[in-house]
Amino acid sequence: MTIKKFSFKALSLMLVFAFILSTFYVISPVSAAARGAWAPNTAYAINDTVTYSGSTYTCLQAHTSLVGWEPSNVPALWQKGGGGGTTPPPPPPNGVTFYADINYGGTAITLGVGNYTLSQLNARGIPNDWMSSLRVPSGWTVEVYQNDHFGGTKWTYTSSSSWVGNTVNDKMSSVKIYTGSPTPSVTKPSEVPSHIWTYTMNADNKFGKGGDFALLLSAVIKKESSFGAGLPGSPSAGDGLMQVEPNTRNAYLSQFSSTFGRAYNHSSEQDQVYLGALILNEKIVRFGNIYNGLLRYNGGDNWYPGATDSYGRPILANQYADSVYATYKGYGGKY
Repeated sequence: MTIKKFSFKALSLMLVFAFILSTFYVISPVSAAARGAWAPNTAYAINDTVTYSGSTYTCLQAHTSLVGWEPSNVPALWQKGGGGGTTPPPPPPNGVTFYADINYGGTAITLGVGNYTLSQLNARGIPNDWMSSLRVPSGWTVEVYQNDHFGGTKWTYTSSSSWVGNTVNDKMSSVKIYTGSPTPSVTKPSEVPSHIWTYTMNADNKFGKGGDFALLLSAVIKKESSFGAGLPGSPSAGDGLMQVEPNTRNAYLSQFSSTFGRAYNHSSEQDQVYLGALILNEKIVRFGNIYNGLLRYNGGDNWYPGATDSYGRPILANQYADSVYATYKGYGGKY
């Protein structure tokens, strides 16, 4: 057998060829990609991100999508949010930032100290039933409410949360933001019974008025029922403390339920105040100020000077408004 000598030239050629192969055929790991809008019958890799129904989702398992496997339907395949970890960046010093997605992802909107009803949130770009994570500056407190006008279940946050959990996720309809501990901005008038003041302050808090509305409600209750805590609610007469008439009460039952997250109980004194507060607040907003709101609370939306009832008797809503407004101002009312 003849052994052929391996030439140095051949070895050099092989090394050069290997170098060329390594240059053009390096195998790189698959990296995450932003894939745009989710679509069926599409292959997705781990960490790919897609958008669906206004939110961003991150792929958890490689798969080919099918109809019915939309990201919101299959949490085993998709995680809401753009990924990138759960450590929040330093919160801004001037507000609380709310995020559409978990892990501080998606649309971000920052709000300062204040009470925000649904319409006020909408005006700032936050839709109803929204928010999956939030960043809270040190020393700040956030109260998230399930319903508009600070009704329904309340969830309180004093620090950032990368995922608020299924119970709170996309449930925010109103919110209160403050620094430190909330303190009443008004003092209970001496003649107002403590239990009446509690009812009116609860209503004030629901509507985010800072205490002044409690003064007005107390003045109305004094006029309507002389703080009559024993007045029973009745389906056939004005309801107790704020004497809302049956037809008016019935017209607001649906709005009461949507605002407070439950049906109205006409025998509950707290609900009597809540209902009166709901109606009076609407009149004030609709007719421009407290005095005009009081006129319509007593005389109806179509009241005018000289108006009479069905029996021809004058409707003295102006005298009613004068009396209640004077009491309210005597309590320290601001407006």
